[in-house]
Amino acid sequence: MRTYGHWREWRGDKRKTEKNLRGLRMRALLLLIVAQTAHGFGTGRPRAVRGRLERTRTPARLRMSPDDEAQRLREKANQLRIEAEKARLSVGVKKIDELEKELRDLKSNEEDAGRLEVLKGRVEDLVRKSVTADVADEMLGSLAAFSSSPDSDAQPVAASPGQGKVLSEEEMKTALALVETLPVPVKDTLARSVGYPSFDSIIQLEEFIENLNSKQDTTAERLRKLYYEAFARNLPGGVEGGQDDAEEIIGMLATAMEESSTGRAMELFPRQVQENEEGIPTEDDAQVVFQVLAEGSTCFSASEKPQKVGGGYIIKGTYKETSNSSDLIDAIDGKIGKISQTWKNKFQVSLVEIYSDDDTQLFQDALFISPNKFPVMAPKALSVAVTAIALFSSVVYCIDCFAENTVVMERLKDAAQIGQNGGGQVDLSWFNELLIPMLLVLGAAQALHEAAHYTMAWTKQVKLSAPTILPSQALPYLSFQNRLKTSPRDYASLFDIAFVGPFVGLTFSFLALYYGLQLTLTVDSSTAQLFPSLPVGFLTQSALGGTLVDTVLGGGDGIILNQDPTTQVPLHPVAVAGFLGMIVHALDLVPVGSTDGGRMSQAVLGRVWHLTFSSIVFFSILVATFTTDSDSLLGFLFIYSFTQRDLEVPCRNEIEKADLPRALTAFICWVLAALIIVPIR
Repeated sequence: MRTYGHWREWRGDKRKTEKNLRGLRMRALLLLIVAQTAHGFGTGRPRAVRGRLERTRTPARLRMSPDDEAQRLREKANQLRIEAEKARLSVGVKKIDELEKELRDLKSNEEDAGRLEVLKGRVEDLVRKSVTADVADEMLGSLAAFSSSPDSDAQPVAASPGQGKVLSEEEMKTALALVETLPVPVKDTLARSVGYPSFDSIIQLEEFIENLNSKQDTTAERLRKLYYEAFARNLPGGVEGGQDDAEEIIGMLATAMEESSTGRAMELFPRQVQENEEGIPTEDDAQVVFQVLAEGSTCFSASEKPQKVGGGYIIKGTYKETSNSSDLIDAIDGKIGKISQTWKNKFQVSLVEIYSDDDTQLFQDALFISPNKFPVMAPKALSVAVTAIALFSSVVYCIDCFAENTVVMERLKDAAQIGQNGGGQVDLSWFNELLIPMLLVLGAAQALHEAAHYTMAWTKQVKLSAPTILPSQALPYLSFQNRLKTSPRDYASLFDIAFVGPFVGLTFSFLALYYGLQLTLTVDSSTAQLFPSLPVGFLTQSALGGTLVDTVLGGGDGIILNQDPTTQVPLHPVAVAGFLGMIVHALDLVPVGSTDGGRMSQAVLGRVWHLTFSSIVFFSILVATFTTDSDSLLGFLFIYSFTQRDLEVPCRNEIEKADLPRALTAFICWVLAALIIVPIR
């Protein structure tokens, strides 16, 4: 039985417990009021907090011991405090973000200085009421509006989004969604590019996106290097216990990346440029050009620093088409000449197009820094040997044109027999009178061809290498090959140098053919029986040439060409030389590689599209060799594959293509060449 003392002790404990409970309830209510105030003074309270507040207004009945009830209320009050703190901070951060965005917009407009200061005050007051003083100083220092404020001593801890275009809410959502879809190495690469150790270390993705948006000086090369490092570190097993292997993988990938990048940039240039190791500019030489561009007085905007490639350096960027692109080259040359005349005497800058690393565009503008002279890669001894073989085969081919003439062959056999028997001096003047005109016409046509090249190149201040005569199996020779040792000023100059040679050679050969056909009709019978001959099958390999022969000699009714392909058609030596010369010069107009026709194609279409057009033409000729009996086309493809498949050296200005009159001229030349080398049947 309880005594009165026991009852008073129990009543005192109960009053003390109830007092403690009332204190806890008041603390919870105060916390909720703080959360309500941070959320806008009662507007839009979170539903969870509002429900708990309503439930705390009615005291719960004590259905357990006072100690247990006190413990439960303590836990509940602590939970309410934590949730209220989270709600307060969440709402505060959201309000801070909204105010900062409003601040940035207002600051960019610079229309209302008074409103700007009011907004700054609201932000600072809200931040300092939400967190401790140290945290508030750090947060205010990282805000764009406060970091640029002259009244703030805080230093920014991250790249300011204000440096670039401010992302809209929709752009931010799109960026966040895209980042989540990226592979881990790519995420790590982007994170490291803006100063984070890794992507996992990022706390605020919005801040990360803003930093990426404001980062303007990250080069493609650095991103590639960071990517391969991130790739190697995300291999199965990571780098723990295998640091050396990881570093080796990083080195291999970086080397492969560099070779791939530079190889693609120089893929459109010939080996004469890529493999040149004589007088290559150094990085300091490339920096001279980069410094000129950095002054901003030219119409070329560099997007990356000089990148080393085969044959020199590449500076990628964008050409602003505000003036003639040749003026850009002249402006750069003028500025460099003032800095160092020695540099200008050794190197040159060319405005070119290269394959783009961006999948959204095929090619991009770039400045190519290279030596101003390009050596010929083929050894001189090899060129001399090939030329000697071609000259010998040409003489043999011309002699072979008399092989089907029985009268000539009998007289040559008799002369040979007399010589073997010691019968005195053999008279071959009659044969020389037939052979020499053929050789002279062939040689004169090619000499005029080359003289036109060198004359035009001299007027354009371009140096050409000595010609190499290329042999052929179905023709006396295939072509004379020469290389450009210095760069033409522009594509118009390249076109003129390429066009004038075949034009002069074809014109001379056509006139020689027509004149020789007239001589064939007018000579006496005793001379005609000594003429060389060409088979009908060979004449039909040229639609234009064969038709001209049939028209002059047979009246154009097909009397000549409709004969058996093995039938020999006697022609004057000048006519034979003219017919062969037409085919040789027409093959030189075929728009593939670095032939004269290929140079014209490159001048009209540019490097990228010339490569495509050249491939189509090559494939078409290859198909024609299977569908027609044309030995000359097959021999052309064979020799071309070894000697002229590269493109030409860079012009100083490759942005401006050849004009419309030159393009029409090129088209006419290609049609004419097709009529000459395409068989009739």
